[in-house]
Amino acid sequence: MTFRSVLKRLGLTMGAIAALAFALACVRHGAHRLESARAKQNAAPHYEAVAGLGPANLHLGTPTPHSRRILLDRPTLDRLAEAARKRTPAFQNLLQRCNEAMERPIDSGYQGFEWADAVASLALAWHATGDPQYASIAIRYVNALLEDRYAVGDGKGGEKVVTYDDGYGIRTFGAYSALAYDWLRDAPDMTPELRAHILARLGQWLDWYARDGYLRDRPTANYYWGYLTALSFGGLAASGESEQADGWLAKARDEWSKRVLPAFREELKGGGWPEGWQYGEYTTAEIALVARAFATGANIDLVRHLPWLGETVTHHVHALLPDGRSVYDGGTWGEHPAKPSALALSAISVALDGVDEARVEEAHWMIAHALPPLRREQAFIALLAEHPGAKERSPREGAPTSLHLQGQGLSFFRSDWSPSATWVSFQAGPPLAEDHQDADQGHFELVRGPDSLLVDGGDSEGSATINHNTLLIDDQGRHMNYPPNQGVWGKGVRTLFFGDDGAVASAVGDIGEAYAPSCAAEGCTKRSVKKAVRTLVYVRPSMLVMDDRVTLEEPEYAVAWAAHVTVPPTVDRNKASAVVGSSRVDIQTLEPDDAHAEALREPTPSGDGPHRADHPWGPMWRLEIRGTGGTVERGFLNVITADRADATPPPARSASGKGLRGAVVGTGARATAVLFADKDGAGEVQLGAPAGTVVVVGLTPGQRYRVSASGATCAVRLAAAADGVVANSGGFVRVATPGCGG
Repeated sequence: MTFRSVLKRLGLTMGAIAALAFALACVRHGAHRLESARAKQNAAPHYEAVAGLGPANLHLGTPTPHSRRILLDRPTLDRLAEAARKRTPAFQNLLQRCNEAMERPIDSGYQGFEWADAVASLALAWHATGDPQYASIAIRYVNALLEDRYAVGDGKGGEKVVTYDDGYGIRTFGAYSALAYDWLRDAPDMTPELRAHILARLGQWLDWYARDGYLRDRPTANYYWGYLTALSFGGLAASGESEQADGWLAKARDEWSKRVLPAFREELKGGGWPEGWQYGEYTTAEIALVARAFATGANIDLVRHLPWLGETVTHHVHALLPDGRSVYDGGTWGEHPAKPSALALSAISVALDGVDEARVEEAHWMIAHALPPLRREQAFIALLAEHPGAKERSPREGAPTSLHLQGQGLSFFRSDWSPSATWVSFQAGPPLAEDHQDADQGHFELVRGPDSLLVDGGDSEGSATINHNTLLIDDQGRHMNYPPNQGVWGKGVRTLFFGDDGAVASAVGDIGEAYAPSCAAEGCTKRSVKKAVRTLVYVRPSMLVMDDRVTLEEPEYAVAWAAHVTVPPTVDRNKASAVVGSSRVDIQTLEPDDAHAEALREPTPSGDGPHRADHPWGPMWRLEIRGTGGTVERGFLNVITADRADATPPPARSASGKGLRGAVVGTGARATAVLFADKDGAGEVQLGAPAGTVVVVGLTPGQRYRVSASGATCAVRLAAAADGVVANSGGFVRVATPGCGG
């Protein structure tokens, strides 16, 4: 599919969730989890295995006997009534939303989101209070969803309204018409004629999307979830009353069996959302509420088949930056810094209620103490999630300070859980989404407290590699489609190793296939980049040692190491630095020997289209580090430190020997050597000066190694040994060397 130049204009006041999925810019084509010991002990729901799960394993139960099937079981209805009686904060926010919709006819907003939200809010207010005026006004907006497009009564909607933007609006016009059928079925104005009209429209919309809708078969696409939400709600609401609705429910069940659960098991293991969380917040709310609705409406417990919901709570804990006001910004974002939202965790807490109480308690804590509350948009979800007096538990207490999402290949690290912590991200995984996933394999970010030091430089259209902090490789168009940028066909990209011993953490990314040409999708073997492996070693609290090894097809190809800063950097041959707020970042390049850094003010000439365009989100400089080149084997060894703005960066020098090479950072007993072993796992190197700690990376996880360091030149020796130290899952060992250099 070609690049779509349709700018999605913002039609809503987004408040605390300013950049959700329905306010996006261009549509473009495209783990191993480290669990805390406490979470393992306390969060032990029985998530059912989904291997081999087929339609026969998800039997449709008898529809629930009460008049509403989607989410509103008896305990939920009782909580709504209690919230109204006590006028809880979430209920008062809902009433403000309802009053806004009642004072005057509101416009539809972007793709009907305002009307959809009004229908859900007014319907819940009716259930909570019993006041029929809420139901009556809700019905007015239901009719608008069925017939109108921009303004109540404009008559510009109807059968074709969901076809705009390739079907994006089915998540509002379709899903909330179906929701209204269920939630307002006993309302005075919900006549048999209106019920029939809703079903007829749903039939038109769902039939069109099943035939022509965008990404109708991709569970990792937000478009798909708009469709599946409408299909599920329609089937749940009207099954037993309409043969057509019976078919919708059966089809929705089959979608979960055949597509959703396998995709989430295989592609999204560990959590995360590849399109980015501007889309992910709303999409996760759809996923969570649909999963819960299958339990309340059809006696199918999908939640226990979907551990991704609980994993997403943990993802949000680690993706929130130390300042508490911004989040990891991978994928599409219309606003930078990217703002957090309580939407996904609110819906997840509804879905996991009674299934995974430990994760629910953590979600409640995050909503109450770490995320901006839902006040306007999706106030109805906040009310469904509200449990006054419910248990909360901080997910940070006793939790590890790193996380790896195996499916997405995304890793997070931090020094601690304080607001002044150093925070690092690293991406190395396959393309999972057709749209909105950046071509950013190998990308990393560095933050110190409130100061973002090395950033994702791209705006909502800045998905191309040139906007990210990774390798830019130019083969002059010999095989690559968008040089120096990556393509979108590299299914083999993956994180090879991830490990954390508390003081040091490491991730190794095999990113070579990210530069594969389009013919790779058909199995061709043409490659300009034969191999590219990026190893990130994080030494707490604030040092990165990054090693890149690249093998090219031809020696004349150009390779640049790139990173982005938001202020003019200082560059001096192989060194670069920048001061942001009260912090500074320093990059010292130790390999190649002739490395030189250059600062380029963005945007630079880059070509058109989402795979080439240089689209910065604000003042931006791209640091590029290059060497002379001329060989097929290239490498970069960089030491990156974060510190106070007035600090002096530690000295760094390279060390190279037989089978071992790397960097020595600092002086005396406080120095740390980070060494990279070759494939034999044995070697020797002279550090030339004392070092208090030696970290050896590139080892086989689970194997034992002896590391010794002695003598005036601090000779480090590595060898496999049955009585040695076990290399952890990151493929490294860390040893203290107090006698080194003595």
